[in-house]
Formats: sequence, C-alpha cells, structure tokens
Amino acid sequence: MNYQKLWLWQYSLDIAIEIMEAFQHSKNFSFKDQIFRSAISIPSNIAEAMTRDTPADRRRILYYAIGSCAELDTQLQIALRLKWIETEQREQWRRALRQIYVGLHRLRGKLEQSRDASYARRL
Repeated sequence: MNYQKLWLWQYSLDIAIEIMEAFQHSKNFSFKDQIFRSAISIPSNIAEAMTRDTPADRRRILYYAIGSCAELDTQLQIALRLKWIETEQREQWRRALRQIYVGLHRLRGKLEQSRDASYARRL
C-alpha cells in the first residue's frame, strides 16, 4: 500500500512539521528533542506499518503511532502550562491529534476485519 496517499499520513506529517517549526528555537533542548520525536513518530509509524507484510505487524506498529499521539498531547499540555504556547494553539493541535487518533483506530479496525476475513476463508 502506498502510505503517502493516506490522508492520515499526510495530515500527521503536516502537524509534525507545524510543531517542529513552532519549537525550532526552543532553548530547552530535552523538551524540544522529545516533542520532535513524538511528532515525527506518528507519520513515521504509519509509513512503517503500511509497508509491513502482515496485518498483525501493521496493527502492532499502528499502536506505536497511537501511543505517540498520547505522548505529543502530553507534551503540548506541558508547553501550555509553562506558557510556551497559547491556549488557542494547543487546542488547534489537540483537535488535529484527536482526528489522527480516531483515524488510527479506524485503520486498525479495517486491518482487524481483513484478518478476520482471512481467517474465515481458511475455515
């Protein structure tokens, strides 16, 4: 499957770039590194998952992307409390992460259905 055609990959890539641009001048290098890693991890894991051979591998790696969404959401909450970002920006990214999170679960569900259909054909 060509992961680059997935809206989920495209959207998560856009959000990662937005976040990296927003924090590129941060002097807190440990926070900057961590937020960059979690933001980059989402589209990277989607790409990796969709190039795997088995639905089980795809589902497992998509769980990593789901976890990265939670990490990124937490880091954005920290940035908000430290007043490194405004509430409006935080909420915009939070809505985007919610869409990505839901999309990841739907994609996992489709892969689960394909696994179940494959299993039924073998019976």
